[in-house]
Amino acid sequence: MRRHWSQALMPFFLLLLAALVWWTWPKQAMELPGIDWHGQIHRGDQSVTQVILRQYDAAGHLELLATAASAYHEPKQDETFLNDVHIRRFRAEGDLLLSGRHALVHDRDRDVTLWGDVRGLLQPDSTLRTQKLRYDPSSGIIRSRDPVFLTHGRSTLQGVGLWASVKTQEIRLLHDVEGSYVP
Repeated sequence: MRRHWSQALMPFFLLLLAALVWWTWPKQAMELPGIDWHGQIHRGDQSVTQVILRQYDAAGHLELLATAASAYHEPKQDETFLNDVHIRRFRAEGDLLLSGRHALVHDRDRDVTLWGDVRGLLQPDSTLRTQKLRYDPSSGIIRSRDPVFLTHGRSTLQGVGLWASVKTQEIRLLHDVEGSYVP
């Protein structure tokens, strides 16, 4: 008799289980999660190591080379985060070199924001140090709102804010400028 009741109730329990699954099932499609290099969960992201980015001019010559230890792409923001970044723009008058602990590439306009111990070689005898700057490879403009330390030969300057043109080789500290000029 006991076996007969369990056999009779089994279809009822299976129907109840199917109804619970249907009732709790998500009504919209769910994206698969990914984990970024900060340990946060995102949906649809991509992460790679040992990254090399190249940009060529119209004649097919290598114009810009960027390397990074790792990269993480956020498709919803259309941005790529880079770690341990080194950028080299090839120029006849001397290569532009920029490096930083981190960078963010804004994929739409290809601007690069570097932060964390940012260093640069603007001309063969001109260097800069700051904590954050933005570089636009297409226009060749470098900007910063942070304190900047510049050396040019034996001259040293520091100030807050920077505007520099890679194409015209102009460099301007924007305010609170002080330092020493040695001709």
